[in-house]
Amino acid sequence: MKQEVNYIKQKLCNISIEEFDALDEVHEFSEKYKENKKEMLKEYRKNIYKPSKGKYKAAVAAVVLIISAPIVTNAATNGEFFNRIWGNSGKENIASHSEVIYDKEKGTSYTVTYPQKEYVGIEPEKAEELIGDSVSYKPVVKKLGDTTLSVISVVYDGNAAVVEFTLEKKGGVDALEYSQLNNESKGAYFSDNADFYFDFEDCNGNIYVDLDKSTEDTLYCYNYMTMNSYNNGIKQLTLNTYKYPCTRGELYSASDKKYKKYMAETKTSSTSITANKEVQKIEFANKGGGFASISPLSLKIDMNTGLGLSEEEAYDPYNAYYVSVNYKDGTKYIVHEHEMEGLHSCDTETDNSSYSCGSTENNLTFVFNRLVDVDNVESVTVNKTKYVLK
Repeated sequence: MKQEVNYIKQKLCNISIEEFDALDEVHEFSEKYKENKKEMLKEYRKNIYKPSKGKYKAAVAAVVLIISAPIVTNAATNGEFFNRIWGNSGKENIASHSEVIYDKEKGTSYTVTYPQKEYVGIEPEKAEELIGDSVSYKPVVKKLGDTTLSVISVVYDGNAAVVEFTLEKKGGVDALEYSQLNNESKGAYFSDNADFYFDFEDCNGNIYVDLDKSTEDTLYCYNYMTMNSYNNGIKQLTLNTYKYPCTRGELYSASDKKYKKYMAETKTSSTSITANKEVQKIEFANKGGGFASISPLSLKIDMNTGLGLSEEEAYDPYNAYYVSVNYKDGTKYIVHEHEMEGLHSCDTETDNSSYSCGSTENNLTFVFNRLVDVDNVESVTVNKTKYVLK
């Protein structure tokens, strides 16, 4: 069976993830809406699995090396550093295109239409001015079986964070499933062959694999993340790792008894990673008092106030159909745009974010795919509502 799937709708499987950590919350939504959320949760857990915290005690802590000297001398090559993560080095603009995707589990194929993406370069001097003092180059290295994870640099603004890391394995890195299409959509995810998992506590994100720079034995990755709303204001990131006694595929298929045995033998560790300082944010507001918090890294929008949305509509990120940053010189950075029947039409759907995530508090955060000079921002537009400097 073959079906048509709009990419923007499909992206909801990874756009509104924060609620999965708070499923005990009471939300009075339609049955159809609830069923859609259940399906999203199922797909999310299938692709990105981590053990429940506190359910099983770790047998032994994983090996951790904290190195004082940078592994990669980013400070000496910031032009490439900034342009690979927030610019257009190793990236090309992507026109909207359709791909036929086969779902092996369901035995069906469907056509996905991907939106257009645009990448822009950044002058190293300007990037230094915007976030240079906030980027931390204090690498953390962890040996996870035959694979070495190296966290190289970190920067965050309180609402979002960007982490640069590498995965190295002699003979080929097989822990991630990645491709150009993954980079355009949900990002890389852990494979069934991986015998470990890692995440950043209270964050959700999208792993972009630099295909231009990576080799078979070394993957260069950028994790664009949002911070969960209930933990805003944290001054550090916590890297959690889980080293399994088996592969993730074997873990999935294990009986309950064997699963508990595997989890009891899982080695875990947590490491705090502190950035130099938080990137500055500026508050904008609409006429109804709804806020939009913007930094060079991200935009966080209050969907509850001033947009004319019901509670159920505000909870669904799909109802932010047009988001732009408007500069003082009259130019616009269209962060996101898709058609909305009866409300908005566009020739081509656009997604110029690196990641986006909705929260249980009905806030929607976009992590930019470029650096924004907030001092030159005149306003922010969400749908048909304008936000101006408070």
